[in-house]
Amino acid sequence: MLNTAQVKVGAFVLFIAVIAGYLIITFGGEGLGANYKKYYVYFEDAGGLTKGADVQVKGVKAGKVGDITIDKDGRIRVELLIDEKYPIYRNAKVYIRTLGLMGDKYVYVDPGNVKGGKLKEGKPIGEGKTYAGVEETFNNINRAIEEGDLKDLIISIRLLAKHIDQLVQENRKDVRETVANLRAITESLRQSIPRIADRIDRVASNLEQITGENKKDIREIVKNLRQLSADLRRKTPPLMDNIDDTVSEFKSILKENRKDLHLALVNVKNSTKRLDSILTKIDEGKGTLGKLVNQDDLYNDVKEAINSFGEPFKVVKRSNLDIKMYTEKHTGNEDDKAGIAGIFSPKADRYIYFGALSNSNGKVSKTEEIYQNGRTTSYTKRDYGILFDIQYARKVYQIDDNKSLWIRGGLKDSGGDVGVDFVLNDNMVIKTDLYNFSRKYGKNEPDKPQLDIVLNYKLQNYPIFIGIGGSDLLNNDYRGVYIGGGFLFRDNDLKYLVGSLPKP
Repeated sequence: MLNTAQVKVGAFVLFIAVIAGYLIITFGGEGLGANYKKYYVYFEDAGGLTKGADVQVKGVKAGKVGDITIDKDGRIRVELLIDEKYPIYRNAKVYIRTLGLMGDKYVYVDPGNVKGGKLKEGKPIGEGKTYAGVEETFNNINRAIEEGDLKDLIISIRLLAKHIDQLVQENRKDVRETVANLRAITESLRQSIPRIADRIDRVASNLEQITGENKKDIREIVKNLRQLSADLRRKTPPLMDNIDDTVSEFKSILKENRKDLHLALVNVKNSTKRLDSILTKIDEGKGTLGKLVNQDDLYNDVKEAINSFGEPFKVVKRSNLDIKMYTEKHTGNEDDKAGIAGIFSPKADRYIYFGALSNSNGKVSKTEEIYQNGRTTSYTKRDYGILFDIQYARKVYQIDDNKSLWIRGGLKDSGGDVGVDFVLNDNMVIKTDLYNFSRKYGKNEPDKPQLDIVLNYKLQNYPIFIGIGGSDLLNNDYRGVYIGGGFLFRDNDLKYLVGSLPKP
């Protein structure tokens, strides 16, 4: 007959198995049913891209990032695993983009078109480009202020304002002079051209008399000159009238719009003066912008504010969050557990472990002591509800590139816990826990706390881990074997899974 605690543990295990199964079946990684084609692309700078990041083809979730390596020439080689149902062509383009303000990086693929021809699996996709994210944007703003670009811009605006004012003044004088010159030219032509025509006519007559000879060429010249004179007499007056009419019309337009032109010139001049006044105040350090340009204190405050605003995004970017779902069996004390936990790593040398679990043996706690009839009676209780784990871990010694030593402390099964971890590599760790100090208050319970030493191993390409070791090693009557396992979704896996969720 199963007791209530065993039923709770079994239900918790089933619940966790359903969640894990849903994640694996729905999202499936490489080797779990998804059919991927492998491509690769080179970047000069990966921009914070990580293995397992999202790959989108024209904005549609289509795969994930595989291995990221650095070639001998210093370029970043990124492997792309793209679902085979999305065709990639030889004229495709690849970009690293930033998802939202949190700074998560993903790969955006423009697949190209059929004119380029299909790209074979295993071939490179052009040259990748990286778009700046939030952190880079803040750095660019900070750098622009620091290098004095803003002050140079203000100086350029001031020079432009002076040039505009000078141009307005010069153009007003030129317009007046142009009108006067046109009228003078018209009047001069009106008086001079008839005299010129008369002189040409007299010259022609003189030439005709002087030659006295009926030479064909001279007659032709005289004929042409007479024709030219006639044309000048006929065409000059209308031309002069047209020029005069044009000048009169232009003068009339200027006269009719004199007030508007004058007002426009005054407005431009006043605006130039106001702009010059504003720039002068800025140059003198007056006002917020003036202080920003001229005073180091305010500049430093702005710089610090920009850096402070960007700091949370840096923290999020360098942090990792892993999710663990597990079940375990202790043969000696017949303890069955199942739980779910999160592992938050703000830095590479520390993490915070927090989780909830169900325990078939519950948790023993001392409640009170009652003195009656010369005897002291201790009342204890056993809690079969949900228990909690909250621990802080820190790396204390780095042995080599892979091996390191860690210490932990906090709560385990809602009671005190201390632990030591020996990390062998990214997928293998020996964990030691000393906990369950309150069990001595329970009836027929051992006086010594529980000591477990377990070897955990995570499969290389799957989010699955197994554990085996010794349980309750300090108590002969309860000493046994620890067997456990579950699912461990690491930070990059979670980003991939979340990116695969159907969009509403």
